[in-house]
Amino acid sequence: MVLEKGFRQFLVKTGVFLGLFILISFAIGQRIVASSLLYGFKFFIYGGMGKVLLFSIFGFVLFYRDRLLKLSFFKREKVSLLMLELSLLCVIGFYILASNGMTLVGLNLNIGKFSPSVLGIFLFHLLFLAIFVFLIIGIFGLNFLRDFFRKFKRELLYFFIFGVIVYSLMYYVWRLWPFLSLIVVRVTSFLLGLVGDVVVINQYTFSFGGFAAEIGEACSGVYSIFIFSSLYLFAVILDWGKLDRLKVVLVFVPAIVGAFFVNVFRVFLLFVIGAYISEEIAIGLYHSYVGMVFFLVYFSVFWFLFYDWARVGK
Repeated sequence: MVLEKGFRQFLVKTGVFLGLFILISFAIGQRIVASSLLYGFKFFIYGGMGKVLLFSIFGFVLFYRDRLLKLSFFKREKVSLLMLELSLLCVIGFYILASNGMTLVGLNLNIGKFSPSVLGIFLFHLLFLAIFVFLIIGIFGLNFLRDFFRKFKRELLYFFIFGVIVYSLMYYVWRLWPFLSLIVVRVTSFLLGLVGDVVVINQYTFSFGGFAAEIGEACSGVYSIFIFSSLYLFAVILDWGKLDRLKVVLVFVPAIVGAFFVNVFRVFLLFVIGAYISEEIAIGLYHSYVGMVFFLVYFSVFWFLFYDWARVGK
């Protein structure tokens, strides 16, 4: 199958954006967690928001791929490079402020020097969001974005509503993480025990090969599994008339079980990397969206296999 030039351009740019999005989250995620930004400056809101965004982008491409094939091709704009440079400057500035800081012209730049006042919270959130706003404009271009919003206004509204509903329910789903974490600890420690020495420290923490980590909320998989389930149901609602309802029901439970084991595999690799490659890399992966790649790959494989099988008449 020969893809149209505009669609190929869209796929490449989307891939670049997702790659940079994950790379930036890897670079600054650990800094946010280790500083007062996470709770003092309310940055905890972006954890679930980022997961919803990644799943929504992936789902959008899968659901509307037929229409996306007809996207127009746009030449690179002069403003794009400027936007990318501004995004990079924001990343550097945010990284410096969120770390131990640095002294510049006698001014000590450090998050510890700022109080979480209304103005301080607003400015740090503004700097953080500017990274991705400039990144989106720099990668896709203003002409493409205008054309894209014009063609997909209704569909983008659907996904916006989906994101708001899923994000608003995350607080209630979050309460399940201790239960899921216990299961992940037992399954993962058992699998790691087959290839090395595992030492259980407490109900949520164990070490493998000298690398110890707590299987807390981030590694429980609760958010990713919930978003996966929500996107599955959202897709079924959108294409309800085209799907065999019995097949839709039958495949749901195996799909969720599969998503759970994808998370177990992710945690398994995290401990292997921490024990044999680098603890710093493993900890960085713990606090980034890199783990979401596993769920996105799983969802895409599952969707292509499931969708054709579940259609009426198949």
